[in-house]
Amino acid sequence: MLLDNFFYILTLEKEGPCIRTRIRIDKHHKIFNGHFPAIPIVPGVCMMEMIREITEKHFNRLLTIESADTIKFLSILNPMENDEAQADIDYEEEANGGLRISATLFAGDLIFFKLKGLLQPSQ
Repeated sequence: MLLDNFFYILTLEKEGPCIRTRIRIDKHHKIFNGHFPAIPIVPGVCMMEMIREITEKHFNRLLTIESADTIKFLSILNPMENDEAQADIDYEEEANGGLRISATLFAGDLIFFKLKGLLQPSQ
């Protein structure tokens, strides 16, 4: 939905049970016309969706966010200031094919978003 349109994966690597990804956000995407015209801010729902889609890409299967135990929006992600970011996603596979994840979206020392939750295979 957002991959290869709103954001692009520059690198995607696996280190044990962790996905390490560097992404670029299209700072001229039409989403920013309404969120917000003078000061573009990546919507929180887009940050959640980017984590889901990165995980899907890595596992090559459709996933749904079933639950989110913790969601923290810690800093504003303005693509004019930070059009590149990193997403680290630690995961634990469950017997039913689900993935318990702990994800962080950041640039250097600046953390934008943290998510702990459960992704399940889509039907």
